[in-house]
Amino acid sequence: MVEINTRDFGKIEVDENNIFTFPSGVFAFEECRQFALISPLGDGVYPMWLQCVESVAPCFIVFDPQLIDNTYQITLNSSERKLLKLNDDSNVRCLSIAVVPEDYKQTTVNMKCPIVINSDERLAAQVILPEKYEIRQPIYLEGGNE
Repeated sequence: MVEINTRDFGKIEVDENNIFTFPSGVFAFEECRQFALISPLGDGVYPMWLQCVESVAPCFIVFDPQLIDNTYQITLNSSERKLLKLNDDSNVRCLSIAVVPEDYKQTTVNMKCPIVINSDERLAAQVILPEKYEIRQPIYLEGGNE
């Protein structure tokens, strides 16, 4: 276990298997290379937090894009596959960064630029997909239905 300072939960202990290295950082935060995936609502329950290990910022709230669009698929180019040390897609996990405003029903997720994780190697990268996904995809239906 590793103790980290978080933006939303103070000091917590995180399993080393939930800490991922971003060789290229995250867009606009390229200097941040180590992030912990935190599941405060329980293992596998979204939303989750992607917390920088080196400092309390940045911290992102993330969702599984498959939960928002069950047809969601990604295409990685050869340099992205090499960066993540991917030989196949069996150990790939995707996360979409959310923007959660004061009115949480206006929450959107970035489906165009997911975080792609190779769980076996504990490597991750944010990529820009060639597919036509939205940068600000609403997660709540119009009319207040959830």
